[in-house]
Amino acid sequence: MNQINNSKKIYHAAIYVRLSKEDGDVATAGKRESNSISNQKDLIKNFLKDKKDIVVVSERVDDGYSGSNFERPAFKRLIEDVKKKKINCIIVKDLSRLGRNYIETGRYLEKIFPFLGVRFIAVTDHYDSAAESDDADQIIVPFKNLINDAYCRDISIK
Repeated sequence: MNQINNSKKIYHAAIYVRLSKEDGDVATAGKRESNSISNQKDLIKNFLKDKKDIVVVSERVDDGYSGSNFERPAFKRLIEDVKKKKINCIIVKDLSRLGRNYIETGRYLEKIFPFLGVRFIAVTDHYDSAAESDDADQIIVPFKNLINDAYCRDISIK
């Protein structure tokens, strides 16, 4: 007789936070991390309080790095952790913290993370790749990424 498996998959997660120099408030010599970085971490940890299927195993911080490209030290370590199977879930405050390059961010969300078996969560954008998505999600997520990309271009022009 078959037994029903009621156990949920446990995800080993990394919290990823980022703040660019243009956003201000980056860490200084006397300050370990910016207020924004601390606030992002707090928001994510608060979100995770009732998530029994997610265990945080690392935090990766790119304080002072633009989201316009993915050549960031902590992000590179994050991807290495994924490849080494240390983590299978990445949690960010919102989609712009992952990146502000429309094409590259979309490539990670639609191709790379699914291929590597990574659950991706953007807390304030209410995006969870493990959740059932509807047609609106298929339109909204790329649209938000496009807005994030446009914001980045606008800041660099100013």
